[in-house]
Amino acid sequence: MITYHGLGYYGLFAALGALILLTLLPTGSRAHRLLTRALLAALVITAAIVGLSY
Repeated sequence: MITYHGLGYYGLFAALGALILLTLLPTGSRAHRLLTRALLAALVITAAIVGLSY
């Protein structure tokens, strides 16, 4: 069963993978901008889920 706490961990592990991918992508590329926005949104959602679970 997936809990709110587990979602927080999965979100952080995915964020680490995204950060590694961001270092490999060229700075001005469209993929870099899209991944940056997606990472920011994922971190905000993860923080909200973990914060509301307590």
